[in-house]
Amino acid sequence: MCRTPGTGFLTWPRCPPRRAGGRLFEPGLRNITFRQHLQAAVLAGAALASLAAPAQTFEVMHWWTSASERQSANQLAAALGAQGVVWQDAAVPGGGGVAAVKVLKSRVLAGDPPAAAQVIGKTLTDWADLGLVLPLDGVAQRGRWRQVMFPTVLQVVTHREHLIAAPLGIHRINSLLYQRKLFDRLGLAAPRTWPEVEAAATRLRAQGIRPLAWSDEAWQVATVFEAVLLSEAGPARYRELVQARQPQAWLDDSVERALERLRWLRALNGNESRQELGWVDGVRQLQAQRAGMLLNGDWARGELMALGEAADEGYGCVVVPGTAGMHLYSIDTLAMLVGRQPRDAAQEKAAEVFTGLPAQRAYNRVKGAVPVRADIDPGLLDSCARDSWATFADRTAERVPSLAHRMAADESTKDAIAEIVQRYVLNPATTPRDTQRRLAAVLRAMQSER
Repeated sequence: MCRTPGTGFLTWPRCPPRRAGGRLFEPGLRNITFRQHLQAAVLAGAALASLAAPAQTFEVMHWWTSASERQSANQLAAALGAQGVVWQDAAVPGGGGVAAVKVLKSRVLAGDPPAAAQVIGKTLTDWADLGLVLPLDGVAQRGRWRQVMFPTVLQVVTHREHLIAAPLGIHRINSLLYQRKLFDRLGLAAPRTWPEVEAAATRLRAQGIRPLAWSDEAWQVATVFEAVLLSEAGPARYRELVQARQPQAWLDDSVERALERLRWLRALNGNESRQELGWVDGVRQLQAQRAGMLLNGDWARGELMALGEAADEGYGCVVVPGTAGMHLYSIDTLAMLVGRQPRDAAQEKAAEVFTGLPAQRAYNRVKGAVPVRADIDPGLLDSCARDSWATFADRTAERVPSLAHRMAADESTKDAIAEIVQRYVLNPATTPRDTQRRLAAVLRAMQSER
């Protein structure tokens, strides 16, 4: 007897859909949501005749398209190839993964998902509920994940007591990079406090150098904002704002200070017109000494190294002022997606390879991230990576999830907050209090829709 469709965790329909009048007949598919669309697509895909995939190929969809990201993906491909499985690349360009997520959704809706995809944070757990990801409990047990991986990492990839993705690396969002050669030439100290940031900006402007590599692109503004929010609000209030998403908390004075600090940061460069530069452009400005500082995730470190800047020589890194002992994190994960034909063996092999020590070292060294494992030798890391890894490993440190990078909120919430904050930055007539009220109202509306 075949199984009927379900909506529970990791359910997968085994029966083809009944048809009525030549159309798919599925009760309850009126007023279709994306969730229901996915379930319908999964059901339809199971009934289609599938074409045999080329032997030993493994399609991976991701948004690693910059120089350093390509190098890190190549490290995974090489590790997988050594096990006799060929990485079939399906990269989708676009900062922050916005375009990749859209393409991936369309592939899933068409019943043709890749073998693995960069699905992270809240999106990952949502898709697990739809039965779209392969559980990796066996891989985790054989690889002793619960013994060798950080507990926070395990929390991110665990849903309803199942391991649902292969964690690859940990990024630190509250990172401030500075051009070490430029700072040394001008006699500037590493910018560890906001007054030191301002003093450095003044000296840099006097030299005709852009103090801060900045982009008004929504996801980049949101990335800076969440780091500043952690600085001004502290970890406890940050959790109320970002994880619990309490609407009233967004009216707190600390949010007003964070918004003022955000606008202050943009103003360090003077009265610039709107500029939506790609994040790699900002990295290149820093590398070429056309900008002195860059406030972004530590993936920028990987790109600097790809451009030939040696860690601890060409650039330096500090945490965003006010966030010492805190780790605002985003964790790269690859989900193994359920398709028309079983491919569990290759998917489990890939998860095993990607989380092993050799691949972890190789991938994170060029990505700018740090391994998800607690059993590495931190002495092999450069100073920036070592501080990130040590802070994440420290039981007394504050680890908080990124909003802008899908760790703490779903796609719609992330996008709504990013859009409001971007509008605030670009419109001087908008006050912080007006923006706070808008943020609170949006979160309140989203809560009522759940």
